[in-house]
Amino acid sequence: MVLTCGIYLHLPFCASRCDYCSFVVTTDSSWRAPYFSALERELDLADASGARFDSIYLGGGTPSAAGPATLLRLLDAVRSRFAIEPGAEITLEANPEDVTASARDAWISAGVTRVSVGVQAFSDPELSAVGRRHDACGARRALEVLAGRELSVSGDLILGLPEQTPGTFRESLRELCETGVDHVSVYLLETEKSKSLEEDRRRRPERYLDEDAQAGLWNEACEILAARGFRHYEISNWALPGRESRHNSKYWERVPTLGFGVSAHELWNGSRRANVSGLAEYVRRVGAGQRPIAFDRPLPPDEEESERVVLGLRLARGVPRRDVEDRIRAAGDPSLAGDYEAWREAGLLEETDGNVALTERGFLVSNEILCRFV
Repeated sequence: MVLTCGIYLHLPFCASRCDYCSFVVTTDSSWRAPYFSALERELDLADASGARFDSIYLGGGTPSAAGPATLLRLLDAVRSRFAIEPGAEITLEANPEDVTASARDAWISAGVTRVSVGVQAFSDPELSAVGRRHDACGARRALEVLAGRELSVSGDLILGLPEQTPGTFRESLRELCETGVDHVSVYLLETEKSKSLEEDRRRRPERYLDEDAQAGLWNEACEILAARGFRHYEISNWALPGRESRHNSKYWERVPTLGFGVSAHELWNGSRRANVSGLAEYVRRVGAGQRPIAFDRPLPPDEEESERVVLGLRLARGVPRRDVEDRIRAAGDPSLAGDYEAWREAGLLEETDGNVALTERGFLVSNEILCRFV
């Protein structure tokens, strides 16, 4: 069987920056023309001879804000340079305010098969509190436009937003499910990644759900989504059968992926690489005929072993028990074996058919467990 790889393209442009965002983005539209020109040129600098690809992911930033003609040209450039499989999954991240019937039709014509919509909530106070440009009506309208077409549609929600209550989160989840999406992502708000949110939480803690409330709502979300036929296949992701994200699954399974654009990461030829995070430096290097790599590090066997366990445990199916046991022996931490047994006894890890996996309770404390295998 020929291994099929993935391609990620970072489109960093946004109309405004959301308070919780920690990605490399810019609101300076004057960079658009030189950036997209550089992005196309960077495609020529990658060595992908002999590789075949069955997923392309347009992330950001706000890829949906790029005009249809720009997206079509970019995807055509990818197809002309790489061996893209028939039936490849092509994902576009979209904000609700960019979704119109004409944009949807243009995306489909360009080959997009999957749209991931940043809904975040169906509550206006919550959306306003973190600087989202759309309101609840806009999110509903966007999902209605996408429903019933030849697209797979994913919706994102955030648990822990300021002004969120147990009732508003349950309502957002219920409403998202009823729009007909076939994939749901639920992310916990990480206030520590935003100075403004961290300061707001310190000054006005009453606006935020405490950890116990968030844990309870997470468990409720698992039950609600399971009852609606969604399978919890990765820590933050649920999908109807056959609708799992093909591209994102490559990251957790350590399948080779190429990354293009400012700050893009890739796993290729046994090395992890990342592009520079400054727009000017990115455009300059590509213009000089160089791949704009900030670091390029071959992975030694012990790091590959660690990644197999840490990334594999993010998936509901888990990893072979022998991989976990090998990692415990190699970690050089005498307390890890004891912690592993304690996690099993506490019902955070379980073993089925020779695979070790996090339970639903284990997913809630996954950061604390996974960091021990690094």
